[in-house]
Amino acid sequence: MIQKAVLIGINLNISGRERSMDSLEELAMLSETAGAVNAVSVLKNIKRIDPAYYLSMGMLEDIKGLVLSVNADIVIIDASLSPAQENNLSEYFDLNVVDRTRLILDIFAAHAKTAEGKCQVELAMMNYILPRLKGAYMMLSSTGAGIGTRGPGETKLETDRRKVRQKITHIKNKLKLAEKTRLLHRAKRDRQGLPTAAIVGYTNSGKTTLMRNLTGKGEKGEDKLFATLGTKAASIYDNNRGKKVIVSDTVGFIQNLPLFLIESFKATLEETAYSDMLLHVIDPTQKDVLYKSEEVIKTLDEIGVGDKEMIVVLNKIDLLSAERADFLKTKLERLMGKPVVLVSAKTGENKNLLKEKIFELLL
Repeated sequence: MIQKAVLIGINLNISGRERSMDSLEELAMLSETAGAVNAVSVLKNIKRIDPAYYLSMGMLEDIKGLVLSVNADIVIIDASLSPAQENNLSEYFDLNVVDRTRLILDIFAAHAKTAEGKCQVELAMMNYILPRLKGAYMMLSSTGAGIGTRGPGETKLETDRRKVRQKITHIKNKLKLAEKTRLLHRAKRDRQGLPTAAIVGYTNSGKTTLMRNLTGKGEKGEDKLFATLGTKAASIYDNNRGKKVIVSDTVGFIQNLPLFLIESFKATLEETAYSDMLLHVIDPTQKDVLYKSEEVIKTLDEIGVGDKEMIVVLNKIDLLSAERADFLKTKLERLMGKPVVLVSAKTGENKNLLKEKIFELLL
């Protein structure tokens, strides 16, 4: 069923309004990727976060008017809500309210294709749901003050919490088995002395298309956020050197990606930790491209791989003027202190130049 969505952007800093608008536009893309129809978007400037509702009552009244005017089915807020805030807002609007994290989780659930990918999504979902279980029993617990009114609700709550924790343990055990299989493959590559490169970058920057262009294998890239969730590996060859390099694709990063989501996708991001080199793919047609590239570097630092050998791959140069491409190349080299290669993953332009740079640095 297609849902009609009202999108609420949040700006906690007046000077950061432009970036908040960019985040709201990104939320709109996430919403569309999840299958919703965006009826209206609005940015709210707030001075302080209300602990109960996140937004002030005056703002909530304005939003409720919008919800009624467009007959919306769902409200999506560009923030991370606490379980209490999410529950209170859903009751206030009398419809489903989701935050940025839950929206990303829904997209992950829709795009997970491998058994391991589905386990990773389920683990992330369970970690998200666990602190929110209490809201489901609030009404049952407060229906009366007599004997027998609170007890059953609390008992059911604890039972469900225990089930969720057991499920989390079960999923983690399955992921550990998958990890052992990956370690065996990795050990085999190590014995063969094969160097590895992991493709990283902001979501929808063209990583999967680049992977396919470099190796001739992998899925066809899609113009969607988080189209790739699992890890895929393939080889590139250098006939002159008689050598090959294993290249792996990884899940895309995004601003405000919660740490527990990164932890859930440890198996995918693990490829970056064990690789000899990172290929950081940047889409220069995205708004605020330098900020987004910094978000990727920040996430790489958080998972402990920010100091690895890296090539910055400035993608989609077929959509840029030569002057713009040269300007960005110079800017990125200065900002990141890494070699920058201009390519078009779509047309294959400079593909051989990138391959040569990979082998040159790795071998």
